[in-house]
Amino acid sequence: MESVVSELEGTLLKNNDPFAYFMLVAFEASGLIRFALLLLFWPIIKLLDTCGKGDMGVKVAIFVSTVGVPILEIESVARAVLPKFYFDDIDLDAWRVFNSGGKRVVVTKMPRVMVERFVKDHLQADYVIGSELMVSWFGLASGLVEASSIHERVAAIFEDRQPSLGLRSCHSTSSFLSLCKFFDEYGLIQKGDYS
Repeated sequence: MESVVSELEGTLLKNNDPFAYFMLVAFEASGLIRFALLLLFWPIIKLLDTCGKGDMGVKVAIFVSTVGVPILEIESVARAVLPKFYFDDIDLDAWRVFNSGGKRVVVTKMPRVMVERFVKDHLQADYVIGSELMVSWFGLASGLVEASSIHERVAAIFEDRQPSLGLRSCHSTSSFLSLCKFFDEYGLIQKGDYS
């Protein structure tokens, strides 16, 4: 295949809920107080997800786990701590399909800084599309993310061409599949079909 675009959560990673990764960042970058605070927000985040406002729940998790944290500290956690947990959650069948593409793009709900190093170094992705954390002049994360369209960012990478294959979970609300020639949204295509 020429190119593959895949979601990270629920596709390349078995778990479609990134909350555990935010908990790790909160604990490793700031300690027990931020960890406990994020845990207190968990019912609100789950309620937003249940009400169909999952994107808002992710933004709350990003804000609570990163506001005021030095961006270098978040990068350090992403480099030293998160990869072990990502590895434990990898769906090997999805990764084999993803790895069969020439150009590989990963789409994630998490901030790009939390996943980019792992996805590029270990999953061999060429591009990572995730939310962009806003950072202050002092190098501290504001907890806010820049608004941008996943659909437009995927289209910009491929310009006038269509990605060959799109992979996403059935729980996703991402819209990039409409750009792809073929897609596998519910795991209907078996891994042998890609060889």
